[in-house]
Amino acid sequence: MTVSLDKAGAVAREWRRLRGDFWDLAMLSWIPLLLCALLWAIFSGGVTRKLPIAVIDQDNSALSRQLVRWMDAAPGVKVAAQVGSSAEALQLLRERSAFGFLVIPADFSRQLQAGRQADVQWLYNAQFSSHAGALLREVRTVTTTLSAGAEMTGREKKGVSIQQAQAQFEPIRTVLNSLYNDNTSYEAFLTLALMPSMLQIFIVIAVVTTIGRELRDGTVPQWLASAKGSWWRAVGAKLLFPLVAYGALSLAYLLFFSLARGWAVAGSLAGLLAGMLLLVLAYCALALLLVAATLSLRLSLSGAAFITAPAFAFAGQAFPLMAMPPLARFWAEALPLTHYLQLQTACWLGGAPWRYGVPQMLVLVAMIVGFGLPGMLLLARRANRPEAWGRT
Repeated sequence: MTVSLDKAGAVAREWRRLRGDFWDLAMLSWIPLLLCALLWAIFSGGVTRKLPIAVIDQDNSALSRQLVRWMDAAPGVKVAAQVGSSAEALQLLRERSAFGFLVIPADFSRQLQAGRQADVQWLYNAQFSSHAGALLREVRTVTTTLSAGAEMTGREKKGVSIQQAQAQFEPIRTVLNSLYNDNTSYEAFLTLALMPSMLQIFIVIAVVTTIGRELRDGTVPQWLASAKGSWWRAVGAKLLFPLVAYGALSLAYLLFFSLARGWAVAGSLAGLLAGMLLLVLAYCALALLLVAATLSLRLSLSGAAFITAPAFAFAGQAFPLMAMPPLARFWAEALPLTHYLQLQTACWLGGAPWRYGVPQMLVLVAMIVGFGLPGMLLLARRANRPEAWGRT
């Protein structure tokens, strides 16, 4: 009974502090929820549609106009302008009124009607790689379709049957099958990875702030007294509310995308939930270590920003982990987010059973112990000294 009261004292003190601080409570509730909703709204369209391009039609024939119409009808492309020169098209690219332009040469229809190869030139702004990739797929699809139609028509005029013409034109056919993200949706690819990336920032900042303020304000003796002198109880009370809040937000994120948005968990739900809990605990432990190592709210917040803000870039989602230089790969492997996203990728859309996530779970457990235990020992040894208090 005494232990229960001791724990309640530290927890009650932390709850009173949270209720009395609007922004600290907001950091555990509506601010991350609002930013996650904003993040989802950005990518909720899923696939890119109607990206603007320009066309230079030097042929102005029925075939060239057909190519332009088909290009404009493609779901990912919008012919925003037909211009007369490359200079005008480049100006549109600089203004970002277009992200590429198609040049149809003057002999386009004549070459096709004569049974010869007709070249069209596609120039695009490679500074925007996602735009360029989406447009390139659409342009290739349209030009290949028109080319195949012209070739089939020419062979039919020579007396070749449709079946023979198809076999001659494409003797080896590649059948493409997309796995795990059928529509190549940015919502599934980016949002599912960016949500945990955003939450890990909030987790570390919340824990660093709640412990760092005790050091900055010199209230460590009162904090420790509320836990009856136990550092484990004192730190446990500090971690309780971030753990509950961000665990609930992680669960809400899972339910929203799996139920409301239809990205059902194809693999192990238990493995995914365990990974989410371990991710929250790992970042709580990392935050504890930062505060204990610096004994400064300002320095630990700077360290939190340095570690968590660019974490997504190193997580292997935007750039392959195996292609990174050794130093970048080492840093990526040292981040809990990297291992969690590997587990999430396998278990959510990849359909992997829980045992495929065991290596990542073990790494996260090792990080919880490796960050948390030294953090606790350092804090207990260094924080209850007057010289450690009052730092900004």
